[in-house]
Amino acid sequence: HLQSIYDMYGEFVSNNGYFFLSDKDVVNKIFDEIRNGGNYPVSVGEYEIESIRDLGEPGYDSTKADLKPTLPVSKSSPMITITFKNGCVAQFRASGTEPKFKYYIELKGQPGVQRVEVEKELTIMSKIILEELLKPGENGLSAER
Repeated sequence: HLQSIYDMYGEFVSNNGYFFLSDKDVVNKIFDEIRNGGNYPVSVGEYEIESIRDLGEPGYDSTKADLKPTLPVSKSSPMITITFKNGCVAQFRASGTEPKFKYYIELKGQPGVQRVEVEKELTIMSKIILEELLKPGENGLSAER
């Protein structure tokens, strides 16, 4: 039954994970680089950005006329969500309990596109997004402890 829903609406795939942090200040550095003084990116690699919601202080939501998010903002628990024009959504936040920087990247395929193709696109996109926005090597992020 579930496959018939995917056939009708498109396959949905996700790539969720985290990097270990050696320095908690790296979280603010990464978010500050994405914010770029209020000049948020318009693309990541070849992928155009449709919208950005930043729930760190002072908050930002490109989909709102006043650019202010409706969700609460937090200086101590910032989170950035980027929606791409192809439907991919990438969300970034620090763990509140462990030295980890978490990411959640999702992509809904078009109806009729096989799951393996959607997974392949998400894998390519995830690599570009993580490398360009988080810069693991430069920021001391590690996939293993």
